[in-house]
Amino acid sequence: MKKFWTLVACTLMATSISFAQEEEYYYGVQTEEPSANQTSEPWPDEAEQSSEAEPAEEAPDAPVAKQVNNQVTNQTNIQQANQVTIQNNFYAQANEAPAPASNAQASEPQDSYERPANNEQKFGIGLRAAFDYGMMYGFKNEDDDVDGSPTGIGFEGGLMGRIQLVSNLHFAPEVNIAFVRTEHEYLHQKRTYTSIDLEIPLLMRGIVLDKFYVTGGPQLNLNLSNDFDYDNKEAAEGYEEKIDEAKFTFGLAVGAGFNIIEGLFIDVRFYMGLMDLYPDVKSISDYEDGDIVSEGDDFSYISMKGAKMMKIKAGLSYWFI
Repeated sequence: MKKFWTLVACTLMATSISFAQEEEYYYGVQTEEPSANQTSEPWPDEAEQSSEAEPAEEAPDAPVAKQVNNQVTNQTNIQQANQVTIQNNFYAQANEAPAPASNAQASEPQDSYERPANNEQKFGIGLRAAFDYGMMYGFKNEDDDVDGSPTGIGFEGGLMGRIQLVSNLHFAPEVNIAFVRTEHEYLHQKRTYTSIDLEIPLLMRGIVLDKFYVTGGPQLNLNLSNDFDYDNKEAAEGYEEKIDEAKFTFGLAVGAGFNIIEGLFIDVRFYMGLMDLYPDVKSISDYEDGDIVSEGDDFSYISMKGAKMMKIKAGLSYWFI
């Protein structure tokens, strides 16, 4: 009987010890994290509580987090798109700004004449050459032995300039060396007059209809050399004729021109002298009875009074500047 109670007592003690250990493990999970040696499986009650608590805690946080992330992503994308748009607009403006000017210049037609556009040069230099037909007019000689007025041909060449004053109007001075040889007959003998002049036309040039221009202005003439000759001069008897031209004469020139190709022009010009060519040449009628022709006198058997020069010129000019 004593052994029986001893056995019962031992059984009760073992049972109380096991319950005490189980209760300590349960609270340990609530208060402390399980060790590595302990099992991670919760008690049935704890599992049910955790399964019910977790959805309640994650439900409000998950949509908020997603919404925040979406807003951040959208703002980033919008900023990047705005930066790209700004850069594209900047480069487009930088690349397209000079395009209209270049296109306008490429499409702008070039005028064949020196049209007063923005690309026109204000100054120009060129060369000119011309063939001349010369004729003396204004003779006051009424001698029937004189066969007409002296006529002949010549040529000239030199430099020309151009200075733009206003639109379609230029000041166009020239410096030319001109040679002309005219002749006529007296008592069936040929008389020849040769002259080399420095001609300085001071012309105004107006542009009309792009390729056509008109010109006009005064012309100054400086005589560089002149000569007079006639047939059978050595066999002639009496006083030797001496005919010298005036050193300076003045006249007016008018003309017109047409552009052939770029820089190249043809022109026609008319010049009329307004001063006598031989103001100091005397004739027999100028001497009174008993007067003798002195040595060195400019003398002619025919009267040269009133003789002036007239020229018709056909020229070719080229502007190289």
